[in-house]
Amino acid sequence: MTALVTGASGGLGRAIAVALAVAGHDIGVHYRSDAVGAAAAVTDVEAVGRRSAVLHADLAVDDPAGLDRACDDLLDACAAALGAPEVVVLNAFPQHVVAWGDLDTAAWDTYHRGGLRPTTGLLHRAAARLHPGGVVVVISSIEGRRPAPGHTPYSVAKAALDHLTAAAAHEVGSSGIRVVGVAPGLIDREGLENDWPQGVERWSRASALGRPVTASEVAATVAFLASPAASGITGTTITVDAGWSAAPGW
Repeated sequence: MTALVTGASGGLGRAIAVALAVAGHDIGVHYRSDAVGAAAAVTDVEAVGRRSAVLHADLAVDDPAGLDRACDDLLDACAAALGAPEVVVLNAFPQHVVAWGDLDTAAWDTYHRGGLRPTTGLLHRAAARLHPGGVVVVISSIEGRRPAPGHTPYSVAKAALDHLTAAAAHEVGSSGIRVVGVAPGLIDREGLENDWPQGVERWSRASALGRPVTASEVAATVAFLASPAASGITGTTITVDAGWSAAPGW
């Protein structure tokens, strides 16, 4: 089996690549700018005995036909190196703080051009190639449901991904293809508590488990949803947030 993971050079994408490799997939490791991270992901995948291929692509393409070609080229490169993917994980997405006062059209376009637009394009192109049993996993965020200050365009774009997951599932379900989403909460990483102590403390106080989630926990959920064990799950987005979204609102 083959899986293509976009944005696989970063912390979560790399964890997803490894979890899918452990589950028996060869991994197409997509990256846009972090070649060093992509190489590290390849090392991790091959350490568990699976094949991998580094796939570079910048999908922030203005021309509509050019974006379609870029998506097709990425899928073709994965197929040539490892075989056509049965699982496609759409993880790559920009994230940065934008103050409300700076939220002009150009700031909105950054998220549309760099995140939402490539995700919708690649989902459509990938689903057209998948055979029955194929799976697309869309990485959303809890901020698609409860936005944070300074994250307005990110939150709005992630909310759109939740609806995209539901809509696409009905469009391609008759072909035996599933589309599922995963919405992570705050993901722990080395140094996070030192870099953002107040935020981690607030999060931990609000979450049912008293802590952030780990990248491996989110990745394990992705691997499960991509597996035959989850064959009846489609059109929904699963929250992985240590119970943060279950906290009382008053």
